[in-house]
Amino acid sequence: MAIVIDDWGYNLRYLNFLKQIDVPLTISVLPNLRYSSKIAEQARLQDKEVILHLPLEPERKGREIGLEEHTITSEMSKDEIVENLKLALASVPYARGVSNHMGSRTTTDIQIMSVIFSELKKKQMFFLDNLVTDKSVCSELAGKLKLEFARRDFFLDNSDNYEYIKEQFKKLTDFARENGRAVGIGHAKLTTLKVLKDTIPLMQAQGIKFVFVS
Repeated sequence: MAIVIDDWGYNLRYLNFLKQIDVPLTISVLPNLRYSSKIAEQARLQDKEVILHLPLEPERKGREIGLEEHTITSEMSKDEIVENLKLALASVPYARGVSNHMGSRTTTDIQIMSVIFSELKKKQMFFLDNLVTDKSVCSELAGKLKLEFARRDFFLDNSDNYEYIKEQFKKLTDFARENGRAVGIGHAKLTTLKVLKDTIPLMQAQGIKFVFVS
């Protein structure tokens, strides 16, 4: 079972949990933020896996959605996409792969994802699809390009409620038993990390093995 914790980089809160949760975890760091680099370095020191949480354009449908700086959008040229990806990777040291932050529009665009995947292939990196839309082209495209690929099975914390998150972990555990593997994604929030700390020893006692998403 692989657990990925998204949205690190805004602050240094909750870094202490990386010491307290003594299993392989994948830490997904947003780029170009004040603490992106420091968090990546600290995660590596705690023997966690680091990946870049790359901001991609969501479906807006007339809504005003706040985007991270350097979000890759459909208006960008190939050179702009490559440059933004390079900037993002430079701000998150030790990243072994990339996942999408938002991206319900971009992950359906085969041209943009081809540019991104080609760059990742050159760097021998993998892509984790957070699967924010069922129209994602990422799995099929990664197969064609022979890019290392994984995808989310469960979001763990759509509700910031201890019992809800605990129940999602149970579903993830059941899924892992049935399928031999599972990828769960949570976020760098206090409740989520508390559930992780409390629940992981119980999962280990039940024979669940934790691995990096790579």
